[in-house]
Amino acid sequence: MKLLRSIFYKQQKAKMDVINKESFFDDPDAPVFWNVTEYPSKDAALDLQDTMYIDQNSELHKGTLGISNHYLLYFKKQAVKKWVNLDNATIEYTKHQKAGLGIKITKNKQYFEFFGDVELWYNYLKQFCIQRNFSHHYTLLKKIGQGNFADVREIHIIKVFKAVNKNDGTEYAIKCFRKAKLNETVDRLAIIKEISIMKKIQHESIIHLYEVFEGDEFLFLVLEYLKGGELHQYMKKSPPFSEEKCAKFIFRLLKAVSSIHEKGILHRDIKPENIMLRNKEDVDNICIGDFGLADYYSPSGQYLFTRCGTPGYVAPELLQDKTYDFKIDIYSIGILMFILIAGKSPFDGKDYDDVVMRNYYAKVKFEECKLSDIGMDLLQGLMNKNPIKRLTAEEALSHPWFASENLTKVCQFKIRKSNQPTLKKLAYFDTNIKQYSAISTQFSPKSSLSNLSPYCVTKCNIEDSPQTPNTPLILKPINTPRTPATYKLRQVRRTQIPLQQL
Repeated sequence: MKLLRSIFYKQQKAKMDVINKESFFDDPDAPVFWNVTEYPSKDAALDLQDTMYIDQNSELHKGTLGISNHYLLYFKKQAVKKWVNLDNATIEYTKHQKAGLGIKITKNKQYFEFFGDVELWYNYLKQFCIQRNFSHHYTLLKKIGQGNFADVREIHIIKVFKAVNKNDGTEYAIKCFRKAKLNETVDRLAIIKEISIMKKIQHESIIHLYEVFEGDEFLFLVLEYLKGGELHQYMKKSPPFSEEKCAKFIFRLLKAVSSIHEKGILHRDIKPENIMLRNKEDVDNICIGDFGLADYYSPSGQYLFTRCGTPGYVAPELLQDKTYDFKIDIYSIGILMFILIAGKSPFDGKDYDDVVMRNYYAKVKFEECKLSDIGMDLLQGLMNKNPIKRLTAEEALSHPWFASENLTKVCQFKIRKSNQPTLKKLAYFDTNIKQYSAISTQFSPKSSLSNLSPYCVTKCNIEDSPQTPNTPLILKPINTPRTPATYKLRQVRRTQIPLQQL
């Protein structure tokens, strides 16, 4: 009892340091700002530590603060007195009449302020936190895309803009969410998970998330701006790939997916619309984007959206409501490899239901994809309908199809422009691919979009990562043995788009 009273007293005292303020990222199940229990990573190194002025009850007091990864620590007599996880907390600069410049950190409708030499702290903290005052830093130029979020709706609640940084003129892509259109429970969890996942992944072939802002009406994700557009658009006007060109492309894609899987993450929506080119016509420099359906691997199969993806690009076990793992992404890569070589989808059908049925039963006519024997061995390994026998990303990268091209030194290659006359366009993309696309779709072979049951919503895994206690010890799927057969941008002035027009 005495211990419970002590913890309650400390929590009440900790509340005195903070003041209420609301945010989209507030957790209703965590009403306090500070955690007064034992700090879980007490042996971790400190990234920053300094003596700051802290405003308590309108009076300034000196206190020692530290930062270890994404935790803010409050010290007393060289021991951690209390701590807070800064993921998705809000930070902004503040000023004090006597102490000068400071930082305000907001979380769970409360905030904490400290003052001193804080510029270095702010630049460090913004990689974990949500910022305010988006319009002070960026100017929106034009809309470059839009989409739905989480499920199929009539209203587009996501818009993507090209923007320029006001300080240096660098161009970025801004993904905007209108807060009023977001479901407070499901969408909040999905956006938090998307941000969490993107912050954990750093790879040259994966789109980079730089900053996150929250305004009164919108959430803003500041992303890398990719000038080359979608692979989907490139494929519409390109002839089918040669084996050499396809091998180099698939190798890079597998390397990126392998890095995602190493973090314990499933992408779950690999398709041409979600693969970008950094420069026009340059398939030598690709980038995986859109992690709106990505999730942390769960051995139990419990995900925020259990059935999701795009018909014609998903693994059959996902459609069959079976427990799945990282190998669903490998199957999607196999589908893409088939399309690049054959010029059409392995699941071509007369309508939506036909495509889903063919995908459900993994009815693939491999003979329609003209590949060498060694290339066909890889394709069948990627698209094996039995996930246990299907290749992992690491196994695929070691396949002789890539070794014959010496793709372990892929950075030394440059894709040669074809001197051949333009051949037939990819037949698959002459049709309206958008009729089969969805950002998050639940489907079964016997139902259409209008007859689907509500999707599975769970709160688990949002904090799951290889660094958290909830993460399974074995992140990688079981390996099954197989027999192998930057540039500087100038600043420009363009028409600004007021936020009211979003």
